[in-house]
Amino acid sequence: MQQLQQQQGGKPVEIVITAWTQGPERESIYRQLNLVEAANRLNTIFKVVGVPATVKVEGDFSTASWTDYRNKVFLALQGGTGPCIFQMEHHYSALLSENGWIIPLDDYVKKYWNWTYYDIISGLWDAVTYKGHIWGIPQDTEARPIFYNKLLLKQLGWTDDQINSLPDKIKSGQFTLQDLLRVAEEAVQKGVVQPGYAIWHRPSAGPDWPIVYLAFGGTLQDPTTGKLVADMKAWKKTFDWFYEASMQKGKAISDKITSLDFNRDIHPTIVSGKVLFWMGGIWNKAQWVGSFNLSEDRFWQMFGFALYPAGEPGLKPVTLSQPQAYFVSKSCKYPEIAFLIITLATDPYLNSLHAVKSAHLAILYDQLSDPVYTKDKFLAATGYMVQYAKYQPLHPKWSDYNTIIFNVIKGIETGQFNSDQALQVFRQNLQNTLGDSVIIRD
Repeated sequence: MQQLQQQQGGKPVEIVITAWTQGPERESIYRQLNLVEAANRLNTIFKVVGVPATVKVEGDFSTASWTDYRNKVFLALQGGTGPCIFQMEHHYSALLSENGWIIPLDDYVKKYWNWTYYDIISGLWDAVTYKGHIWGIPQDTEARPIFYNKLLLKQLGWTDDQINSLPDKIKSGQFTLQDLLRVAEEAVQKGVVQPGYAIWHRPSAGPDWPIVYLAFGGTLQDPTTGKLVADMKAWKKTFDWFYEASMQKGKAISDKITSLDFNRDIHPTIVSGKVLFWMGGIWNKAQWVGSFNLSEDRFWQMFGFALYPAGEPGLKPVTLSQPQAYFVSKSCKYPEIAFLIITLATDPYLNSLHAVKSAHLAILYDQLSDPVYTKDKFLAATGYMVQYAKYQPLHPKWSDYNTIIFNVIKGIETGQFNSDQALQVFRQNLQNTLGDSVIIRD
């Protein structure tokens, strides 16, 4: 602020803060709009206290693929031309900070703690803290459930009581991933779904791939050393499960699924009622209603949703949450102004507008009582899942590990590997790519 007071002898200046945000679903547009509104609020404050400046947010809300968006951001940051503010998945705190592309935010968080940061749900700070420093501000969080088609379960002979009690049976461990696979194979055998349409998952690399491994009791990071972890017994069970579900065996998962497109193929097929189980994210509900002509009533008639079941009896159900975060680039000329915009965007009302429109969960305790948030039936029904959520490791090589997972499971599903071959390829790729950054536990 003192810098602005002194600039140009007190003459008004216009400060342009560039901000890049990402959907890719268009329902997440408030990730950008809330920053614009925050700048408007900051201008009001400046006017009242006599700061001779106006602030304007310029930038882009992207609906491109995550890969394209990240590449654009990384190239700009590498060249020193990145935006002041950008949004990205929380676990990139490690990679971004190791490359010197972002600034630590600890001092700003402390300085403006009483403005809003006291209200952030406490566990979310861990998701943006790396090597003892806060690198990002949580923007939203979510859960990744398994959606199930209630109408197809009825065709299999399930009663309403059985269907409605499924989430609780999963929570209590009475229904495991092996049970889910058995139901999926039965649906194929009885012609309720086409072969390959009983279990669908994302077609591309992404954060979902370790969830089944986590359900089989696997861990991803060693808390003492910070190194990545591969529990080969849990990975063998994971690969066995995908092999049994593949077209080579139970015919639950299509061998073409990794060549499909989300918007052209995946979502229209699910909404049309052809898929029994969908390994998705809670924001899919907003996409289906907002972009794929599914009515609110039809959604509740057709779909149920639950945690990923435990891999086997004695283990726990699980989901994965991937909070989004705002970061401030090292090249930003006015980092404190950028941070103030993020601070004013971190508001119960503004965040609730985003949460309801895009079907994401609260990051602020006050959101849990905000009328915009509390009136949403779906958010109320999925909020408990955060208690079961795991997070991706904050490690600069995590993306490499996750890509290896995707490629090996893709190899199983396309018929290149059985589960034993997959484990061998997996081990070799981990060793070649990650070296001593990963602990392989036999």
